[in-house]
Amino acid sequence: MKNLLKIFLVTALLISATTNAQIKKNRYGKLTGGFESNAQYYNQKDETLGFVAPDDRFRSNNYLKVDYSNQGFTAGFQYEGYSPNALLGYSENLKGNGFTNYYIGFQRKKYSITLGHFYEQFGNGLLLRSWEDRQIGINNAIYGGRLTLTPSDNVEIKLVYGKKRNAFATGDGNLWGANFNLKLDKLLKLIENQHIITGLSYVGKQESYNGLIKDFPETVHFLSLSTSYNSTNFSLSAEYAFKTKEGNINDQGNIINSDRFFTGDVLQINGTYTKNNSGFTANLRKVNNFSSRTDRKAGINQLLLNYIPALTKQHHYSLANIYVYNPQVKFSFLPGNILNSAGEVGGQLEWYQNFPKNSKWGGKYGTKLEINFSNYFGLKYDGTDINTTNISNLGVGNVNYQDFNIELKKNMSKKLKMNFTFISILYNQKVIEGYGSEKLNANIFITEGIYKFKNAQSIKLDLQHMWVKDGKGNWAAVTAEYNIAPKFTFFLADLYNYGNEYKQIHYYNAGGAFTKGSFRFMTSYGRQREGLICVGGVCRLVPASTGFSFSTNYSF
Repeated sequence: MKNLLKIFLVTALLISATTNAQIKKNRYGKLTGGFESNAQYYNQKDETLGFVAPDDRFRSNNYLKVDYSNQGFTAGFQYEGYSPNALLGYSENLKGNGFTNYYIGFQRKKYSITLGHFYEQFGNGLLLRSWEDRQIGINNAIYGGRLTLTPSDNVEIKLVYGKKRNAFATGDGNLWGANFNLKLDKLLKLIENQHIITGLSYVGKQESYNGLIKDFPETVHFLSLSTSYNSTNFSLSAEYAFKTKEGNINDQGNIINSDRFFTGDVLQINGTYTKNNSGFTANLRKVNNFSSRTDRKAGINQLLLNYIPALTKQHHYSLANIYVYNPQVKFSFLPGNILNSAGEVGGQLEWYQNFPKNSKWGGKYGTKLEINFSNYFGLKYDGTDINTTNISNLGVGNVNYQDFNIELKKNMSKKLKMNFTFISILYNQKVIEGYGSEKLNANIFITEGIYKFKNAQSIKLDLQHMWVKDGKGNWAAVTAEYNIAPKFTFFLADLYNYGNEYKQIHYYNAGGAFTKGSFRFMTSYGRQREGLICVGGVCRLVPASTGFSFSTNYSF
């Protein structure tokens, strides 16, 4: 527990130092940043889960970020510490402590320059995206340089070069790219509130290869064309991307199908329409062999070059996040395997309606209705033609994932708000997780109520049940939360896998949080369910565990 005391001491020092810095920020520039610590103290043993704690039972992930700006000049750094190791489920490369993201930048009206670590995204991220998400252990910032040119209000050009971050170092692979955006509003003489932007992007990557495979492609090129139209009530965008031949790598960084190299492409279309308290959204995508990393030997979620999002309904309920979709966008081939795939095709549709107060369907206090449907199929490839390297014209194969969601939000009175949710999921567990059923079906019903008392107090209760065919059987869950705004929150939760014929387990959790201004501290005790934690389709496998959790956040 000495490490935990150190964390609190560092937090206190930061609060003192940054309070003084903010007083002088108008004269000497502006200093901003934050501190975050996520720690766990694992129980020695939990026989029900089959969990045995590691020798270092206390582990923590700690992040200190500081940014300074003054008249167009910017500089900053991020310092990370994993004491004595990262939390279970994170990369084993995250050990010790040190500076991870540091940069300097200079900005003027028509150009800006950044040297060091930076985050960047071209278009939808289909060619290039670098970002940080601490929950799933991703920080693949680019270490190098970026030049942004804006010769006019209608033109933007970006040039980047560097390597992706890999824990406390960088990967071996190099990347470079250019992005060009042109606003066509004035050229096409569009009316007010109408905008058209066309973009052209290029990315290249290179990594040396010293193996025995002849003509293995060390350099891969990516190219995309995008366009978008936006008006007051309507938007439509499309992006098509293509890559040259690339060797096929599995999640462990091993080369597969080494005698053949495949091209890849992706087409994504997004549209929205809103009018009179209602809205419609459509996301459609076809992707062939388009997952890529800057380094071939990188592990899962490490050194990702691009980003292919899930494009499914994102839920915050516990049972709705047991069977979540991880996009299947890479080449997968095993001789004689009926699940062979070169990517996926599918999308999602969503409609929402806001029934106002005192209307026929809205009642006295108003009602909101949301309906969402998504469906994704694999693109089949049987591998029988050994000379085939172009896999852009393939048929539709097995269902990878399908879900249907209905959510009704109803204000029953000024104090009581109710949410009712129904979810139906068809989940190809063998494709997504590598084992299990090809047609796992789950139906979930959720009731949530929020009641507000006087004196800024409220209580929230949700009841959940999931009927599962195949898999680990039925689940039930309950979460109760009591809030004393704005400082205190207390919660109690339990997930119960009562339908498991082998072992029925309660995944209980209890804790509380304290918030004051920009400072927040939370602690809890309970069990962690083994499974995937996903954010937008990028997932981290979390092992089962039991113990105390601590989380500290402070921003300035």
